[in-house]
Amino acid sequence: MPPALHADFQLLDVVKEFGEKRFVETGPTRMKVGPVNFHPTLRTKVQYDDNIFLEDKDGKEDVIYEVLPGAILDIPINKHRVTVGYEADMEFFSKQRHRNQNDQNQNFFTLFNFHFPSWYVNVLERFSETSGRAGTTFTSRIPRIDQSIHPKIGYRWKRLTFEAGYRNTVRDFRRQVDDSLDFSVNEWTGIVFYDLFANLKALIEYEYAQIDYDDSPSRKGEFNQVRVGLEGEVLPNLVLKVRVGPHFRNYSFSSEQDYNSWVGEFRADYQVRENWKVHMELTRKAVEATFNTVNFYKQHLIQTGVEYRIRPQWELFSVGRAYRQSYGERATLGDRSGYRRDFNMSVRTGIRYEPRDWLEFEIAYEHFRRFSNFDTFDYGDNRFSLSSAIVY
Repeated sequence: MPPALHADFQLLDVVKEFGEKRFVETGPTRMKVGPVNFHPTLRTKVQYDDNIFLEDKDGKEDVIYEVLPGAILDIPINKHRVTVGYEADMEFFSKQRHRNQNDQNQNFFTLFNFHFPSWYVNVLERFSETSGRAGTTFTSRIPRIDQSIHPKIGYRWKRLTFEAGYRNTVRDFRRQVDDSLDFSVNEWTGIVFYDLFANLKALIEYEYAQIDYDDSPSRKGEFNQVRVGLEGEVLPNLVLKVRVGPHFRNYSFSSEQDYNSWVGEFRADYQVRENWKVHMELTRKAVEATFNTVNFYKQHLIQTGVEYRIRPQWELFSVGRAYRQSYGERATLGDRSGYRRDFNMSVRTGIRYEPRDWLEFEIAYEHFRRFSNFDTFDYGDNRFSLSSAIVY
C-alpha cells in the first residue's frame, strides 16, 4: 500500500530524500493526459477532540469535520521529471461558538529532477499557508506562511558523489503582533557520498547557515555543523539513516552560552515479516524558539511505530513519540521565572481497512500530553477520528 494513502498523510510528506536521491512516492498511474500522470486525492475526517484549544484546564470539546482535496501531476521527460502537488485542508467546527475556528490551509510543492550521465540537478520548492500547530510550540492557532526553495547539484565519479546545495526558508506570521518572530534562514551545504555497497552509502556533510529576523536584529544568528553518517540497507529488510556530528550556533545577543554541542538523527525501518513492519527514530537538534525572547531550545526525541497486517485488507498500527524541549535562556512569564523545560508525549493507534488499492478507511485514537515547569503550557488532549482516503 503506497504511504501516500495513509489517512494522516500530508501532501508535502510524499517528497522523500535518501542519499542523493529526491523523489515523490505515488501509487500506480490510472489517469494520464499525454505524458502527464494525474493522481487526484480526496481525504475526509470526522474527529472528536476534547481540548480543541490545548488548554491547561477546563478544555473545550467539539466535533471537527475535515475535507482535504488535492492532486499530484507527474511529468516524465526522458530521464528527467517534473512533479507538482497541491492540497487544500478545510476544517469545520460543529459548535456555533467555535465557528470562528473554521480554517483553510493550503500546501503546494514543485519538484524538478534532471538526470545526466555523470551529474544531476534537482530543485524542491515548498509553500504552506497554515495556522496549524505542527512543527511549533504554540498551543493557539497563529496564521503563518512557510516557504522554502532547495536546489541541489551533484556529480558522480566512480564510487563517489559530490553534492552542493542551498536552501532558503522563510516563516512569515500574518498578524502584526507576531512580526517579531518572522525569520528567514539561508543554508549552504556540501556532502560527499561514498558507495560502500550497492545499497549502502557513507557520507560526510558540512553545513553553514545564517538566521535573519527582520524585526528583531538581536535574534540574528548563524550556525556551522559537520556530520558523518550512513544511509541505506545494512541488513536484508533493515534500512538505516544515520547522521551525527558537532553543531555550533551563535546569536547576535544571548543572555546565556549559545548551543555548542552535538546533533544527530537515527532512523531505522525493519520489515520483520511480509505483514509486519517496525520503525524507530531518535533525534537531537537545536530549534528556533517562539517563546518570549529565548533564541532556541534543544530537542531530544524518540519515536517508535509498528504496522501489522492481520488480514490482506486489514492493518493495525500504532505510533508513539516522546520528546523533551529544553530552552537555552531564562525567561519570565507572569510570576514564573527560570529555564523552561517541556516534556511531550503522544500515541496514535488504530485500524485501517483497504477494500481497494486506491481506497482506505481508518479508525484511530490519539492522546497528547505536555508537562512543563511553566504550568500554563501544560495540556492533555484526546482525539477519536474516523477518516477516509481516496488516491486514484
